Amino acid sequence: MRVLLDTNLLVRAAITPEGSARAILRLIEESEEHALVISAYLLSEVADVLSRDRIRARWPLTDEEVRSYCEFPARIGEEVSAQPLPPIIEDPKDQPIIEAAVAGTAAVICTFDAHFYRQPVLAFCATRDIRVMNDADLLQSLRRHI
Repeated sequence: MRVLLDTNLLVRAAITPEGSARAILRLIEESEEHALVISAYLLSEVADVLSRDRIRARWPLTDEEVRSYCEFPARIGEEVSAQPLPPIIEDPKDQPIIEAAVAGTAAVICTFDAHFYRQPVLAFCATRDIRVMNDADLLQSLRRHI
């Protein structure tokens, strides 16, 4: 299964090593049947979020730890170069996520972001055979397909 984890999941994987987001990354890394779809935009956004003062106040990651963590999805993932699409989603910061999923022929976008669960986005994703799922549903699905 080809999976794109939204920024919120990749950030959770960094700050909660024993959580479901990190478990998803481990399953993808360990399985030849699954692939992580990533983009330079996604990795940049993850590094930006992990470097914010309010995040570091709660989860004190050094610049080196942020860099090292971002190398992990870059190493296990397949980086795609997304092409611009007509606007699909309300939040312009989410548009590159949709574009990367399309470019990477992802079967799943895993996110907590409510914008992705709105009908126009779900309809667009359905035309590309992309499902939008939360982490619990994705983890269950990945475990079934190992």
